[in-house]
Amino acid sequence: MKLLLVYPPFCTPSILPYSISYLKSFVKDNLDVDVKCLDLNAKFHKLKFKKYYSELNQTEIKKSIEKTGEILFKFNEESKPVYRGNNNKVVRGEEPELIKELIQLIIDEKPDLVGFSVVYNSQCFYATVFLNELRARGINCVVGGPSANEKMRSENICLKNEVELVEYIEKTFDVVKKYSGHCNCSTVNDYLDYSEDDYLCSESIIPLKTCSTCFYRQCAFCTHYKDEFYFEYELENIKKTIVNSGKKYFFLIDDMVSIPRIIQLAKIFKELKVIWSCQLKPTTDLIDVLPQLYESGLRCVCWGVESGNQRVLDLMKKGTKINEVKDVLIASSKIGIKNIAFIMFGFPGETETEFKDTIKFLKDNSDNIDLVSTSIFGLQKGSKVYNNPEEYGIVKITEKPRTILDERISFTVDAGMTPQRVAAIKDNYSRTIQKLDKLPRIFNYFKEQIMLFD
Repeated sequence: MKLLLVYPPFCTPSILPYSISYLKSFVKDNLDVDVKCLDLNAKFHKLKFKKYYSELNQTEIKKSIEKTGEILFKFNEESKPVYRGNNNKVVRGEEPELIKELIQLIIDEKPDLVGFSVVYNSQCFYATVFLNELRARGINCVVGGPSANEKMRSENICLKNEVELVEYIEKTFDVVKKYSGHCNCSTVNDYLDYSEDDYLCSESIIPLKTCSTCFYRQCAFCTHYKDEFYFEYELENIKKTIVNSGKKYFFLIDDMVSIPRIIQLAKIFKELKVIWSCQLKPTTDLIDVLPQLYESGLRCVCWGVESGNQRVLDLMKKGTKINEVKDVLIASSKIGIKNIAFIMFGFPGETETEFKDTIKFLKDNSDNIDLVSTSIFGLQKGSKVYNNPEEYGIVKITEKPRTILDERISFTVDAGMTPQRVAAIKDNYSRTIQKLDKLPRIFNYFKEQIMLFD
């Protein structure tokens, strides 16, 4: 029995996919079946934008973050209308670009079962076409992932997790598990199915996930920890994953890592002499740990700053103090770590004065911030804000149906800025924010690549 795990377009073709790599290893640990990963997102980009790949690998380009940024900027400008145009084709029921070539790559593998991992909403469009076409050809398919939406679930077999995938294969294809009882969860990820040349990056970057979900689990805007039990993956398996990959650069995709845990990980990273990057919450108990993390190879941190106003941070339930955030950024920058500040504008109830507090905070701390990464609050099903709208001053939630994606959610507030005003004022301050960046702004879309440069 052969299982083909597919990662569909579109998302940034910069880093190897974690989801299907993990699924492959988990399935092989529990079932005696043939499993292969196929990154069609990477394949699409290499076919469509080949010139940028050759440019990026020129020696003089690889050493310069500015020159790399110029190429990535040109790629981004050319790719955005391609994404939009092809997604619109899917909505209209038309054939999107390169679909025949990509489907043929699936057919060539002669799979008994194709599993699609849909991590981002932007992958839903091509995934929908793949599923419809393969189903019409009589090829068994399943789909899963955080962005596998209601429409996909209603028309396809949708599995919640890796255990359900093993159970489905076991029952459908009469395959006997290697072990009786519970599944073997001692997984060492396998990244051997991918070609380095398929990625728009001068070096291979391996994604690492070290725990099941965020240990903090309190942020009011987030849904990543919904229905997930927190547990930490075995350190020895993380070490084996790094060693088996044979690579130098690693990006931790965990939403946040606890301090005791990150100290344990740093010891492994230092021993293996790797370079790594991660996301952290800026709290002062990290300050004494940062030198140890730098010595272990940490070169870039995406900090969840979110706001420069304490009332807004408290509404978000971030668990941070704005006066302490400044100290963390100073300490991190001082030892040579590049700081990316995640900022979220427009949390329900935020006023224009509080918006400007964030701008002031960024200006006051610009010496210790390398890149500002901004977003506008979006209401998501399952978040604390969505489940308790009255607590956050939301008086009306509107859900508008869409063809491929789940409903578009909009909301009305009884105080603070409207979503429309947030977008307008953010646009007014865009140049102010851009002037604070020390790194090319395009790296907001390629954050994992920042650690490649000294």
